[in-house]
Parts: sequence; C-alpha cells; structure tokens
Amino acid sequence: MSWVDDFSFYLTPVDLGPKNEVDESRRYDAYVDVHTPDHFPDIEEADIVILGVEDGRRADLRKADGGSDAIRSEFYGLFHHGNDIKIVDLGDIKGGKEPYDTDAAVKKVVETLIDHNIPVVIIGGGQDITYPAYSAYHILETTVNLAVIDSTIDLGEFRDDLSNDNYLSKIVIHDPSYLFNLSVLGYQTYQTNPATLELIDKLYFDAHRLGIVSNDLKMTEPLLRNADVISIDLNAVSNSALPGTHQPNGFSGEAICQMARYAGLSDKATCVGFYNYRPHLDVGGQGAMLVAQAIWCLLDGFSYRQKEFPFINKKQFVEFKVQMPNEGEHLSFYKSKRTDKWWMNVPYSSRAAKRKLNRHHIVPCSYQDYEVACKGEVPDMWWRTYQKLG
Repeated sequence: MSWVDDFSFYLTPVDLGPKNEVDESRRYDAYVDVHTPDHFPDIEEADIVILGVEDGRRADLRKADGGSDAIRSEFYGLFHHGNDIKIVDLGDIKGGKEPYDTDAAVKKVVETLIDHNIPVVIIGGGQDITYPAYSAYHILETTVNLAVIDSTIDLGEFRDDLSNDNYLSKIVIHDPSYLFNLSVLGYQTYQTNPATLELIDKLYFDAHRLGIVSNDLKMTEPLLRNADVISIDLNAVSNSALPGTHQPNGFSGEAICQMARYAGLSDKATCVGFYNYRPHLDVGGQGAMLVAQAIWCLLDGFSYRQKEFPFINKKQFVEFKVQMPNEGEHLSFYKSKRTDKWWMNVPYSSRAAKRKLNRHHIVPCSYQDYEVACKGEVPDMWWRTYQKLG
C-alpha cells in the first residue's frame, strides 16, 4: 500500500473542462498533473503540490464558495517558464461536517507531504487553516519558523474557539511548542492594538509595518527565506489590486507577487498558503488573476531554488568576521558565491544544543545587516535569535 493512500480519500477531484486543442505543453493545464474525475496524479514523483481547501466558515466565507476553482480557472491558462519541475494538483479538501473535521484533513495531508519532503501550496479557505497546516510540522520533531503577510496581527483571544482572528494565539500557546520564530509582514498600525506589538516584542518575534515594508520590499526576502510556513492573508492586498479586500491601503499586486517569488526561492519554505479570497466580491475575476499570478511567481521561484541551506558545501560561501566593540567578540557573516545572499551565525550555549534548535543558528540576513555590524551595532534579528537560542 502506498503512503498516498493515507490521505487520498480526503481529496476531491477538480474538473478543468476540455483542454485547449492547440498543443501547448508548457501551459499549466497541460504541464501540471491534475487530480480529475478520470485521473489520480502520481504524487510520489512530485516536486511540489497544489492543494485547494474549500472551507472558510471561520472567516465568514461560505462553506464551499468555489474560491480555489476560481483561482485555478485563471492559473491554468498561464505558461510555465524556468526549470522543469513536477507539479501536482491534488484537488480540494472540501469542508467537513464541522470546521475541525476540515482541520484534521488539512493536517493529515500536509503532515504526510512534509514527511516525504514535498512542499505544498494551499489555495482557498480562511487564514485559520494556517493552524492545522502548522500543526502538521510535529512530524519533523523540530522547531519551525512562521512568516505571515497580513494587515493585522491575528493573536485575538486565545480562550475562544479557533477563528480567523486568533489562530496565531493558538499557534503561540500550542503545547508542545515547536514555533521558533514568527515574522509578521505588512501590518497596519491603526488596526493593531499596542499591547499586541508589546507581546510580539516580548516573545522576541518581529513585526514590520506596511509602510516600512512597501518602501523596501527587499527587506522581506531574508525573512521569507527564514520561514518554513508562510501564510498570506489576501486582505493584506489593497482593494484596487484585489477587489473584495475592503482595504483602501495595502500591498500592490506587484508587491504580493514579488514576495511570493521570494517564498518560492526559499530552500526552507515547505508550506505556503493563500487565504481569504472572496470570489463573490471579485467582480470581473481580477483578484483570481492576481492570486494565479502570485502562484505563478512562487512556482517560478521554486524552479530556481539553489539548495544553499543548510550549508552543504562551505566552499560556495565567503565568510566575513566583524570585530565588535567588546574586545574579543566578533560576528560571522556568510555570503553565497552563487546568489550573493547573506546569512549570519548566531552562537548558542551547549545548554541549548538540542536538535530542534540547531537549524536556527544560521540566520538569513541582508547586506544591510552586515553594514550595521560593521558600525559596531548588533543587527536586530541577530539579537532576537540569540535570546531565543538561550
């Protein structure tokens, strides 16, 4: 019996309709191995999979509103470029009798895929789906990093039932804990309780305002490169780019696509979700097209992954040691000879030398972090990581 049998009964096929008669093998409707009523894809050979989730009840969406299919209808008309990769569309997880039934299905599918080193792209459903997706990472028996692209920081009231507004608190208090770091990108200050920011800081997590991120989108690259799980709330996109978000301010379409490509390029990222798409408010399908293009950017980035982390061949990196004002102390930085990307080494004590923490002491960073260190200052992410490493 194949390991695929462990979760295949959760999956509902999709009907893409008749294919274009013109032979266009690089168009996604021909390039992707899709779960249809007449065909179940070869998952075991997949490099990356697409998974639809049709349950947005906790996000005030209808139980099954066709959001994933609306996105697919635009996505499958696009063309694959870049390196050849095996993409599988598993179809949809339909909403269960209760939301927690859907959670169990999402967790099982993601857990099995991650256990077999197959990254997954989730489309559809509310952002609360991030919680069961994150819960699946217990299978790795290590701690993981989460990056959230959102206009709000959804900590909410942890005592309440899981919702679109408190799923982050459920992740933070999860017992046992396997969250090492949380990065929030694009929060809007006027929608954020100051106490929430104080808590983020107290836990040595990091949050970055929309204005700061929008003015320097490249700052998101190392943060997304550091994440295992990436959760994208489409409400972070402005209404002018994605109708139905109710956000006069937010990320542009170009920005969300660029960040999706950063996520695709990341060697760490193994689960990326696009949540809170509302097709009934998407007049003309502009939003579906934007999400489809963001997925295209993610997959294009994925096809160019360099497999630089963990550092398998140290000869491919240049080490820079920066002497700090305190005598005898220095910070180590590494620059890739192939991609010019930067990392920094954060030392940790033998007390913290556990398997679940070992993968976090080499931290993605930017050239600007190196410049900060050269001025005798400790980069913010270095300090936060050092505190969590103990």
